[in-house]
Order: sequence, then structure tokens, then C-alpha cells
Amino acid sequence: MLWRITQYGLPGLAFLLWLSRFIIRDDGVGVVNGLVVFLIVWWLVFFMMLPVGVRSQEEEGDIVEGSEPGAPVAANLVKKGWWTTIATSGVWIVYYVINESGLVAQYMPTGGHW
Repeated sequence: MLWRITQYGLPGLAFLLWLSRFIIRDDGVGVVNGLVVFLIVWWLVFFMMLPVGVRSQEEEGDIVEGSEPGAPVAANLVKKGWWTTIATSGVWIVYYVINESGLVAQYMPTGGHW
């Protein structure tokens, strides 16, 4: 049960929070801001996950003639893409909560002199 909530709940909650920005306008996380942060974090996490669990042809002992022995046997890109989306959704929700709470805004300069 907890597994399903994590697997589908985090991306769903992140999407609903982002979608609420079309209806609720304020100085917090905007639609474009939220999307850009999500996409940048998604690509960073995806590139970090690419080498996870990859076994080369040489390690498997099944080298295809004419290919690089270090080439992966199965990259599992769809599975990694889904896990990247789940992890990024969790990071984005934390970003959203911190930004909307005003915690960061209290430390930002307000147009006065330095």
C-alpha cells in the first residue's frame, strides 16, 4: 500500500500543486517557475541514475560481434525515467513547501540599500 502511494502519489501531488498555480495567483511558485525547476531537477536526477544497475556486455560474458565490450546489455531507460519522476516529484514538493512557506523570502533583499 505504501509502495503504491509513493509510486503514484508523489508525482500526482507534485502535478496537482503545479496545476493549482493556474488558479491561485501569488508571488510564490509560478507555473513557469515550477515547470522549469521540475525539468532541471528531473534531468539532473536522470543523469545520476543512468549508471545505476547497468551491466556491460563484458561483465555478462555475451559480447556482440563488432560492438564495444563496455556497452550496456540493458539500459532500462523507461524504468529509470519513472524512478527519476518519482524522486524529482519528492524534491519538487519540498521545494514548493519551502518556497510557499516564505522561509526563503524573509532573507531576500527588499530593494533597500546594501
